[in-house]
Amino acid sequence: MTVGHITAAPPDRVDPYAVLDGLSQLTTLTAGRLGDTRLVLRAVHGSPATETSFKSILGLGLLLLARERGLLAEGQPVIESTSGSLGLGLAAAGRLLGHEVHLVSDPGIPAVTRRKIELAGGVLHLAPAPHPVLGFQQARDDLLQQLRTEHPDYYWTNQNDSPLNPEVYTRWVVPHLVRTLDFARIAAGIFCVGSGGHFSALSAMLEAEGIRSYVADRHGSITFGGDPAPSILRGTGNQNRIPAVIDSARDRVTGVFEVSDAEACAGVQELAARGISVGGSSGVCYMGARRLAAALGPNAEGEILTFFADRGELYGTTLLNWGDSSD
Repeated sequence: MTVGHITAAPPDRVDPYAVLDGLSQLTTLTAGRLGDTRLVLRAVHGSPATETSFKSILGLGLLLLARERGLLAEGQPVIESTSGSLGLGLAAAGRLLGHEVHLVSDPGIPAVTRRKIELAGGVLHLAPAPHPVLGFQQARDDLLQQLRTEHPDYYWTNQNDSPLNPEVYTRWVVPHLVRTLDFARIAAGIFCVGSGGHFSALSAMLEAEGIRSYVADRHGSITFGGDPAPSILRGTGNQNRIPAVIDSARDRVTGVFEVSDAEACAGVQELAARGISVGGSSGVCYMGARRLAAALGPNAEGEILTFFADRGELYGTTLLNWGDSSD
């Protein structure tokens, strides 16, 4: 069933659905041959005009869907935990739609993201210290629940467990990709997982074409059975709990390739040498794709599809200098 807009935007106001449609016109780029194989990596990536249109899509989509379902009232405050980029997407969406947005993060949030959130009108609440075992993800969750208890009127988008998360990608992103991708050339897909929203939608898209999907997960993530450990990477992996979104899509995970921080940074540096500026989660995807290409064997050809969800500018030179003994 097609769900229509709630109401048409007045002539003097920006139509949020038009904004979301525009953000969802994601393009792809060829990231080069994968090692010594016959496979090439094709990456869906966000618009360079926004910090990350991937999370801008999710932030605005979550609020629009919640309003359509009657879950979010006009002017109701919104709250969410974020490592950074989703927070900016929600803050911008809240400003557009008239919702005060409260964001629970930690001191590691990139300075540029923090400032953009402030300029967009978002209210930041920082967890001061990590949980001793489960890290800042757990510390943020604890602070989030404390704030929800103090403010029961806040609407929690709950990206990790809400079915609205993958629905955003299914409704707005997938139709455009179906029109632009050449599925006959795609041998497999591999994606990073945080909440699992884009994996859920994109793996279902590929499954409909008879194409299998894999996961590239960071070392220290418990999502697929690993032991919890800290990481310099933000927005990928889960140190404290397994989100319901990825758990419900687990049957479409053909295999998992674990990538360390050092390997992810090496991937970021290799892509930078090719003129592609990305962040840590994209480095995880790239190195996972290299391993997947080798595992598919010498006769496999065509493309491996992935998603470069973050931009390198957010990390400064941290990832680019990682492993440089002269730094």
